[in-house]
Formats: sequence, structure tokens, C-alpha cells
Amino acid sequence: MVSTKTQVFNDFTVFIHNEQTTFLHIDMKDSYNFYRGLFDYFFNESRLLRYAENKMNLKFEPTIKNYVTLFKLLRLYIDEHNIERIPAEIESEVIRILKEEYEIDDTGDGYLKVRLDKMGKIGEYIFCNLLSEYFKFDCIIPKVLLTTDPNMNVYGIDTLFYSREKDMILLGESKLSKSLSNGTGLINESLKTYEQQVRDEFVLMLSNRFLRNNMGIFGEIYADTIELSLSVEDFIKKASVKNIGIPIFIAHGEDTTPDDIFEKLNKIKTKNILGLNTSYIIVSLPIINKSKMIGVFTQAIAERMADYEAKSK
Repeated sequence: MVSTKTQVFNDFTVFIHNEQTTFLHIDMKDSYNFYRGLFDYFFNESRLLRYAENKMNLKFEPTIKNYVTLFKLLRLYIDEHNIERIPAEIESEVIRILKEEYEIDDTGDGYLKVRLDKMGKIGEYIFCNLLSEYFKFDCIIPKVLLTTDPNMNVYGIDTLFYSREKDMILLGESKLSKSLSNGTGLINESLKTYEQQVRDEFVLMLSNRFLRNNMGIFGEIYADTIELSLSVEDFIKKASVKNIGIPIFIAHGEDTTPDDIFEKLNKIKTKNILGLNTSYIIVSLPIINKSKMIGVFTQAIAERMADYEAKSK
């Protein structure tokens, strides 16, 4: 049996083994209400607004400006095909999915369709919330806000955060998978090329002059040094960086027992990158059934968008 400690965090019971963390929802049941509760927690208006503005001290106020902001953000998490349909139509399909456990990305006519990029964006958004609220890290750039097409993927490293306490840059990877084994397999494949991904992220994102004034506390500390650095290795030398963090998030179906989860998380192959001490923070969120969760989330997003659109007028 794996040695763990537990604590309560908002609506979750958290099991911790070394630096590996798994979140178990207190009312975890294979039902519509479980997934709807998960949606209502993460897509709470204040959480959405803080993500959209990248400011952790914001509290939602029912203004037209805020409703418009949230409407535009939610649009990134739902397909155009489903935006045009009323929530009741989506709900009938979700109920059918819940009964038949039909894969949402299947091509069967008449069934709800959600592309893989939407699943990835939802996973990235949930992960950002946990990094900000539970781990108290500062978001550098919310990656999903950099998309130029609501139907495009967010490429590159999934999350960019900064730890004030440890003076550490964190470049994270998130997966939303049918099973934890699938998720750890995908993570291991991604980690094989992570050094190059970090190099690319430095050039494309952290060195972007148009973004430098929107990087929060990280930008205040490091923006000037980044401007003088030709590469991430050059930045590491000039900023005297000693440590780097790689947060890993897997929202997955099937596995729900902490011992089984930690056993599989231990199969993630960790190593130091760029010659730095590298800390891995590995987070698991059991969601029982990926297809059911995406179905309920899609229905809820459509309802919220209709509500925000009405209130914006």
C-alpha cells in the first residue's frame, strides 16, 4: 500500500504521495450530477474571469462587460456545430450518451461531436485552476487565449507558470485521457522531446515582445533579461536560473483508487532538463468516463453561453 497523506481542498479530497497529487471529488459517482458538479466548480464565473484576465484577485460582478468576456471565453470550449443548437437539443443527446456510453468523438450521424482540441483546452483550463488555487503558482500566460481560431489547437507547452516561493519557472503538460495508462503513455512520449519544446516555448512565447507587459510577476522580474537573451540557455545563464518545474496533469477515466493511481503515476519517466534541477509535480484528476464528462460539459457550456448572451443585451 502506498504511503499517502490526505487533506480537504474546497470540494475535493486530496491524496498526496511525495510530489504526486491526486484529486478525488467528495461526491464522486458515475452520474450526470457528478459531472455537472465538476463543471459548476471549475467554470464558476469568478474562476473564468480570473483566467480570462490572468488576475487572481478578481471577483465576478454581473456587468455587461463581464458577461461579454465570459461569453467569448466559453466559445473556445465548444464546437461551432453545437453553438448553433439550443441547449435542449444538446441535452437530449447527452442523455443518450450517458445511457449508451457512446464515444463523443465518434462520427455517427446525429450524435454530439466534440473534437479532440476541445478536450485538450478543457484539460488545460482545469489544470491552470489547480496550479493557481491549490499550488499558489502565478500564471505567466493563459495559453488558450492566444488562439486565433476558436477551432484550432493550442500548440506547444500547455501551461506557463511561475513560483514566487521557489523562484521557479514551471512549464506544464496536461492530458485528458480515457484511462490513466493512456495518459501516462502520452506524457512519456511528450517528455522525450521536452527540452526542445522548452527551447521553442522560450522563443515563441516568453520572448514575445507583444506579451511582455502581460506576464504578471514573472514579467516584472525577468522581462528585461529575456530581451537580452538569444536562447533559453542564454537566459538561464544571465538570470542565474538553477531550478525548473514541470507540472504534469492527467484527467482520466477508469482508475479511482489512490494506490492504483500512484502506482501508474510512478511510471512517468522523469529526468533533469537543460542541465537544471528539475522538479516534477504530477497531478491526477479521476473523472471516471471522459466521454460522459465532455458531453455534460458541452451541454453546460451551451446553456451558459445562451444565458450570457441574453444578459449581455
